[in-house]
Order: sequence, then C-alpha cells, then structure tokens
Amino acid sequence: MTLLDERDTAGEPAAAPRRDPVRLLTVLVAVAALVALVLGVLWALTVTDDDRDLAQARDVVLLDARQAAINLNTLDAADVEPGLDLWEQSSTGGLLDEFRANRAEYAGLVTESGRSTSASVTDAAVAELDLRSGVARVVVGVDVQVTVPDEDPVLLRQRLQIEMTRTDQGWKASRADVVR
Repeated sequence: MTLLDERDTAGEPAAAPRRDPVRLLTVLVAVAALVALVLGVLWALTVTDDDRDLAQARDVVLLDARQAAINLNTLDAADVEPGLDLWEQSSTGGLLDEFRANRAEYAGLVTESGRSTSASVTDAAVAELDLRSGVARVVVGVDVQVTVPDEDPVLLRQRLQIEMTRTDQGWKASRADVVR
C-alpha cells in the first residue's frame, strides 16, 4: 500500500483514526490537576511571604506616623486640653514623659499667646523599619497653619523625622525632630 492509496486491502476507504474520549478526558484532568497544584503552591508562597508582612507593617507605621504628625502639630488656643490629650495619646517613651512633665507650661503658653495651629501632612515615607525591635523612622512633610489674634495666618512648611515605637496600642511617636 502506498501513502497515496487510502484504501484498505478490501478496497474500502480507510477509517479515520479514532480518538478515544476516555484518553482525552484523562489528559484534560491531568492538566487541570497540574495547574491547580501550581496555583496552590504560588498562593501558599504568597500567603506566607515575609515581604508581604513587612509591607503591611510599613503601611500601618506610615498611617500612624502621619496621624501623629497632625496631632503633635495641632493645638487650639481656645481649647488646649483636648489637643494636649492627643499629644499624649500619640506619643510614648521619652516624648510622652516630656509632654506630661511640661503639660501645664505648654497649656499656659498657648492660652496666653492665643496662638492656634492646624496641621496637614503633605507627604510621608518610611525611612527605616525594624520589626524585631519595634522601631521605625518616618520622614513627614507637614504644613502648619499658625493663627495668632489680630494677625494674618502664616503657613509653616516643615519636614519632621519621627521615630515610631510599637506599643500595645499601635505605633506611637517616641521622638520627633525637625529636619533642616
């Protein structure tokens, strides 16, 4: 029989090769199982990835540092106590000790001067984050609107480096320095 002759020995045309549906189904099931296994392994690697945990912690630190920068730079001369309460709620360590030790003096100075401040964060970035020690350094750009009676408001722009420390209540400012 030649390649061009598609008739079997009885003179009938040769039947097309039959595709076995069971074999095809078996191959498809095997491919699907392999794809599911690969995707499962990738998902497991993603869930347990340390980089993901670090990224989530960085986001939380950044959010808490932004709020701390606002709280520590906002004070209403007409109602000083709630602002000073926020200072204490936003801080820990030596910074909290300083606020507590000087609270009455700060309240008197602000009330006497009539000077009010209102802050907003323009930008912020985590410069360092050490999850083992629970310490982070965040650089924050802050615009502070300063209002003094009988004067036009003044806008102060400053950059702060805030050291954040992890506490049972979240990340709090343990140090704040103006960056020049």
